[in-house]
Amino acid sequence: MAHDEHSISVPGPHRQRGEGWTPRLWLALGSVVLVALCLESYGLATWPMADDEVPSLVELGLSHIDAESFFSVPPDQIPKLPKATIVWNLFQRAAIGLLPAGEPSFRIPSLICGVLTSALVFVLAARWRGLWFAYALAIIQHSSQAFIYLVQLDRFYSMPLLLLVLTLAAICWPRGGAAMMLAVAVLAALTVLSHNITLALFVLALLAAVPAYVLGAVPLRLVLRSAAAAAVSVLVYFSYLRPLVRGWSSTGNPTPVLISFAAHTSVPVLALAAFGGVLAFALFRHREREPVLIWWILILLGSLCAFQLTNISWNPRYFLFFMPAVWILAAFAMEFVARRTSSVTTGVAWYGCIAIILMPSLLSHFQDGSRHDYRQAAAVVVKYYHSQEPILSDDAETISYYLPPQMHHMLQVRTKAKQYPRSEFFLVCRANAWTPLPEIPNRQMDLLAEIYKRRYDQFSHILRVYRVAAEEPRTKVTF
Repeated sequence: MAHDEHSISVPGPHRQRGEGWTPRLWLALGSVVLVALCLESYGLATWPMADDEVPSLVELGLSHIDAESFFSVPPDQIPKLPKATIVWNLFQRAAIGLLPAGEPSFRIPSLICGVLTSALVFVLAARWRGLWFAYALAIIQHSSQAFIYLVQLDRFYSMPLLLLVLTLAAICWPRGGAAMMLAVAVLAALTVLSHNITLALFVLALLAAVPAYVLGAVPLRLVLRSAAAAAVSVLVYFSYLRPLVRGWSSTGNPTPVLISFAAHTSVPVLALAAFGGVLAFALFRHREREPVLIWWILILLGSLCAFQLTNISWNPRYFLFFMPAVWILAAFAMEFVARRTSSVTTGVAWYGCIAIILMPSLLSHFQDGSRHDYRQAAAVVVKYYHSQEPILSDDAETISYYLPPQMHHMLQVRTKAKQYPRSEFFLVCRANAWTPLPEIPNRQMDLLAEIYKRRYDQFSHILRVYRVAAEEPRTKVTF
């Protein structure tokens, strides 16, 4: 009985099975897809290029920016990346080729994958635990600033997430023999060849499946399929990916990794997930029907250990692939409370309160697209540019997309400059609300523009454009 993954365990009169293929499910799915499309497409055609999108165009062969001059990573890394993310690269290049030229077309393939992920997650959740759980999961997923941002980005995040969800669904599928094992292996390989950090998730899934099986929380087939996904991922990594990613340079994350994960996942969602995990474990101990949630609890705990103990440079965007475990446990906590309310209206009000609590993060994203506006910064530089003044910029590859080609030879990566030019120059630096203002000793700095939009959360994306006066000649003192 503990291995029956179809039924949902809510004690008492609220006990029910997952939603069948009823008109109600299709109507609910249509409404969720419509909302997801609105949220995920908002601003898609107007946001300026993000710092990862210009490198994507170079890697896809759609832009020819001088990587050696403008990219902060080693230039030999640029041609390796399309090979390391070969599945995403082939898909993205083919999809963009079918669309009209323009910035929105670069992002539409990611948007399609994001909407498909939303639909797939909702259907799987409804079939597993019913519509209350599916709606809770949809609220948690679509209030995630990280999810909405990354599915609007011309980068390898949205498609790997879709493949990851498909692989995890195949691992958990209650039926199927050798054919399902083969499907898991193929999907895992495609996922890792879209983004290699997903390898860690598949290994964690196996490490969580073994003790969960020993506890009687999951069936043997889940352990075997997790082993297949992990084995194929490790094989692909060591036979193909490792020579490409050896010595890889990433943007990294200066914030302590667990604090960064909490900030990007959001504290309310983590609190709900912790509550859901405690509930699931307590119900499991009392022989109630929440067994497979133990697997998700162990995956989340393993993820936190991996963040803290491994020497991987955890770019905050990598957290997206580890959020499904948090989302599922948080959604379970929401559903648990809703099913114990006195009426449907009270349950809906409870869901509404959670949505309101999570709303500031999402509204903040819609203020500025969660990116620095190098389009406007480039316009400021062009306005004040006379001739031959050097331009030092963080994310030089991004601002180069908006600068006229004749100004490219004067552009430098700020972090690569060994010393500031002695002549007058422009400085374009990114910051957040807590970053100290830049200072150059004995040089006058005129602030030409401070570019940002008010957000409602702890993140901010500020660009400052300075004109730095020429260095004054030193006067020679004689006696």
